[in-house]
Amino acid sequence: MLTQEMVVECTNEYHKAIDRMYKLLLITTEKLEAELKRHKIMARVSGRVKTRDSLARKLAKWSGDDTKKSLFTSKHDVFSVVGDLAAIRVMTYVEQDRERVASIAREIFTHRPGREDFEYEVKESSARIKKDESNHYRATHMQIRLRPSDLNEKSDNLNDDHCELQITSMLAHVWNEIEHDIVYKGDKSILSDDEKSALESLGLLTKTGDNIIVNLINANVVREAEEQLKVVQASEELTSAEALSEALYDFYGEYIFGASFDFWKNNAALFAALKHLKLTSPRKIFEVLTPSHVLSVSKSDLKPFTRFCAKNNQRPAFAKDTCDLLLIALLAKFGTELAQQKHQGMGPRPRQLAFALRWEAYVSSRS
Repeated sequence: MLTQEMVVECTNEYHKAIDRMYKLLLITTEKLEAELKRHKIMARVSGRVKTRDSLARKLAKWSGDDTKKSLFTSKHDVFSVVGDLAAIRVMTYVEQDRERVASIAREIFTHRPGREDFEYEVKESSARIKKDESNHYRATHMQIRLRPSDLNEKSDNLNDDHCELQITSMLAHVWNEIEHDIVYKGDKSILSDDEKSALESLGLLTKTGDNIIVNLINANVVREAEEQLKVVQASEELTSAEALSEALYDFYGEYIFGASFDFWKNNAALFAALKHLKLTSPRKIFEVLTPSHVLSVSKSDLKPFTRFCAKNNQRPAFAKDTCDLLLIALLAKFGTELAQQKHQGMGPRPRQLAFALRWEAYVSSRS
C-alpha cells in the first residue's frame, strides 16, 4: 500500500535512477525527432524528467486514493505504476498531424508487456472531459519503450523503462498549459467568472486557430508549387503512366497539402484521361492541374463526391490519396468531354471513363 513511508521510499528509489530517466529521454527524443523530420511533419518536440519534489507531491496525492495506492507493494513499483517519470511532448503545427505522429510512434517504438496498443488514449474522448463543456483539453497520450534493437552496451539498462508520449497541436498546447496551471493544480470552484470566461474563449480560439494554420500552410504550399510551375521544363512529351508519376512527384514532392500521396497508384487512368485531352507535356498538365485548382476541388467536392460514390456503392472505389484525386480535379474541368469517350469491348469500363460518368451523375445530382 502507498503509505506515507512508502511515498518516501519510492521517491528515494526514483531519485537514485533519475540519470537513467534522462538517458531514456535523450535517446527516445532523438529517435522521434529524426522520424518526424523524415516524414516532413512540422512539429516541435520537448521533454522533461519528473523532479523528485513533483513525484513526492503526486504520490502523496495518490496515497489518498484507494485504487491508486493499492497498486504499490514495494518501492520499485514507482517505475511501473507512474507513467510520466519521463515525458515527451510533440506539438504539431496542425491538429490533423496528431494521428500521424501516433502512427509513427507505433512503428519505431514498442509498448509495455501485457499492455495493448501503447495504452493509446485520446484525452478529449474520455468521459471526464466530454461531460465538461468548459474543458478544451486536446491531446493524445501513449506509453512508449525503446525496441531491443535500439539498445546497446550503453543503454541496455533502459530495457524495462518507458516514458509518456503526449501529442497535441501547438495551439491546443497553450490552452492545456494555462488550464493545467490555473485549474488542474488548483481549485476550479474558486475561479472568478472572468477567469472562467477567458479560459472558455481561449479554448474556442485555439480550435479556430487550428483551421487558420491549416489554411495558411495550404496557401503556402500552393504558392510555392505555383512558383515551381514557372520553372517546369516541358521539352519532352510524357509517354507512359510511370513517366507521369515521376513528373507529378517532382512537382508536388512526397505530400499534397500535408498528406502522404501515392503518385503511382491509379496513374494509368489519369494518364489515359490526359492523353485523351492531348495534355501530355508537364507544362500543359500543370497549367490545368494547378495546386490552387486541386485544393479548391478537394475542399468543395472531395467529401460530397466520396459520399455520393459510397451511397451508390459504385466500383471501382475512389482512393483520395492516389492519382484519383488528380483525376477528379481534371474531371472538374473536362468531365463532359471525358464522359463522351467510347467504351471499346465487352469488359468493364476503364477507370477514367467510369469516374467521368460518375462525376457527371454527381454534378447532375447537385444541380
